Amino acid sequence: MKAAELLKISPRSNDTLTMLKAVSTVISNRMSKEAIAHATLQAAKPEGYSIALDDVVLGFDTGDHVTNQAARILRLLHIHDLRELQTKINEAIVVVQSITANPKTDSRLGQVGR
Repeated sequence: MKAAELLKISPRSNDTLTMLKAVSTVISNRMSKEAIAHATLQAAKPEGYSIALDDVVLGFDTGDHVTNQAARILRLLHIHDLRELQTKINEAIVVVQSITANPKTDSRLGQVGR
């Protein structure tokens, strides 16, 4: 089937009905509201900007220009990974706060003063 080939679905059986169900599932997943919203959000993100590698502060010197360049690249990649981790942590905090925010109080459980 051409549709299965276009969607890169490997033919595991010669049953046309099974292949159509697989195509339907893949299309439904890729065209869900969440998937479209995610793709739109990714497309709207700015590409970023370029900086010269020599402008990146390394913090140490290895004595070799090529090794320094490689260390700068590794430093930038590490910073990128840390930024992604911080974003995930912030998202987790928001989820927890949405669960715990605005609690209903039970005045029978508390005492004020003595």
